[in-house]
This record gives sequence, C-alpha cells and structure tokens, in this order.
Amino acid sequence: MIAAEDSSPLSPFYQPEYTQAVGQVRDDVYVAVIEEDDRPIAFFPYQRGTTGLGLPVGGKLNDFQGIIGKLPASISAQSLLKECGLISWAFDHLPETQSNLINAQSAVSASPYIEFSQGWEAYQNDRARAHSSIIRETQRKQRKLARNVGEIRFEFHSESDSVFNQLLQWKSAQRRSTKTFDVLQMDWARTVVENLRTTQTDHLRGCLSALYAGDRLIAAHFGLISNHVMHFWFPAYNVDFASYSPGVCLMLNMLEEASKRGISRIDLGKGDERFKQRLANGSTNVCQGAVTSSAWASCCNRLYGIARNQVRQLPFRGLLRNSKRLLDSWIYR
Repeated sequence: MIAAEDSSPLSPFYQPEYTQAVGQVRDDVYVAVIEEDDRPIAFFPYQRGTTGLGLPVGGKLNDFQGIIGKLPASISAQSLLKECGLISWAFDHLPETQSNLINAQSAVSASPYIEFSQGWEAYQNDRARAHSSIIRETQRKQRKLARNVGEIRFEFHSESDSVFNQLLQWKSAQRRSTKTFDVLQMDWARTVVENLRTTQTDHLRGCLSALYAGDRLIAAHFGLISNHVMHFWFPAYNVDFASYSPGVCLMLNMLEEASKRGISRIDLGKGDERFKQRLANGSTNVCQGAVTSSAWASCCNRLYGIARNQVRQLPFRGLLRNSKRLLDSWIYR
C-alpha cells in the first residue's frame, strides 16, 4: 500500500475514500499519478481553481495534506505543479517530513497525538508518570455526572441521525461563540461529512460516538478511522454540562473502547487546547505555507506571508477576525 511507504502518519486523509468523498460533491478535485518505470509510486490529490491556485482536497476539512507516497528526486515540486496546471498550492497541515513540498513555509505548529499501542492501562500509567492528573480528574467528574444527572452510557459507533444533527448544531454554535470559521456552513463540506459518516470500507470508516447521562446526550464526536489510526475531527458537547468536562469524558471513553478495537493512535489535529496538551504523549509538526511553480509566484507568496504576520501583531487584531472568516468563506467555498 503506497500510503504506508510514507513517513507521515497513516492518516485517514491519505486514504482514497476521503478524496473520492470530496470529489463526489466538487468538480475541482484532481489526483496526479506519479510513476516510475511505468509503475505508480505516489499520488498528489489537489483542488484546482480557475486561476490555477491549488488547495488540499477538502480545504479546511483536511487535517493532513500532501503527497501520498514519495516524490522521486527526478521530479521537483515546481515541475509537479506545472504538470497539474497550478501556479501555487497552499497548505496549512503539511507534515514537515514532506520537505520537498516546502519552499515557502510561513508557520510550523504541533499536531498532537495519543499513542496507546500498549493498551489503555499502559497509557494511563504513562500519563501518571508524566504528572498529568487529567484522567483521574475526569473520572471523578464522570462519577459526579452519573450521580447528579443519570447513569453514564457510551456508544463508540452510533448510527443515530439525531445524534449527528445535534453534534452539528453544537459545533456551529461553538464556532459562532468563538467567532471562528465554520467549514460546515458550506453545503458541499456538510455533504462530504454526511457521506463519510456512512463510509465503512476496509481502509476508511466514519465513526460517530455519543456519551449520555441518563437520557440526556452530553457529548458527541464524529471522526475517521483508517487501519489502526483514528482522527479526532468534530467534537462538541452540551454547554449546560460544561462543569463536568463532558468533552474529555467522551474522549476517555473513546480511548478505552478504541484500544479494545485494535486502534492504537488518535491524531488530535493541530491546536494548543489544554486537553490536547494534557492527554497527548506525542506530536507531529505540520507546516503552513505554499509551494509555487515560479519565482514570481514564490515572491508574491513571501510578501503575502510577511504582510499577514505583520497584521497579526496589530493591536486591533480582534477586529480582523470577522474579515478572516469572510476570506476563508471565499477561499474554501
């Protein structure tokens, strides 16, 4: 399997079913096939706009991007883009292992993960040795939740439409309250997620998890599973029960059950949320920037990156948040 030859994480986003799901609802999805001795050795999925500007497949939906396989030394990233009809290809979740695609990197972020290949108990011991009390604290809150609200019930894989719809409503409300871009406001993105929910192949499975207290839905999560890797994708919870840390309660139940099902790693996606820092026991660096097909395009991209970094230092940065949301809505439309 070509994806397994890459040193990047074996993410669900590198599986063909993910690209196919996006391609079913968008007409700008392409896959470049890279051959050596008449044998395919790598694939490059991308979206191509009418202006020749490229994006990862699925845009903001895609948490691990880039080439699936290995780009041979005889092919440069610039020549690959020209063959694809691209002036540039922007990325924001490119693993730093794909250094051959990074000629204009503007930022590097940690994408944390939870590795528990030795099992749930070994993972708990590892967190204790790291002086993280999050598991003990969350288990105490879950017991309190059971006493005050109702018996805890967890479903690792739910097929409930009402749970899925409630999750999306919670997620949209969360995005509005934090004034961050909600990719699921795009009809095409919501359709992709809905289609992936029913995807159950040997290489990619959608997984909707739910946590109840009594008859109340407390938290839910929709993610993707590929082989032994699960991607933590769309979590949300009932804010009425925020004091019980319902999202982390759900996560611990997911971890314990995932371990029983042969999953040994959960990619949490980039971000510095406190629960990620306390639960994670490893991280992968991912880059933001662009690869360009010409010196002129590279210069323009560098100037854009400098301007963006300068704007981030301005005292009225908060006022620009709505403008960024509008820009994201246009770019990822």
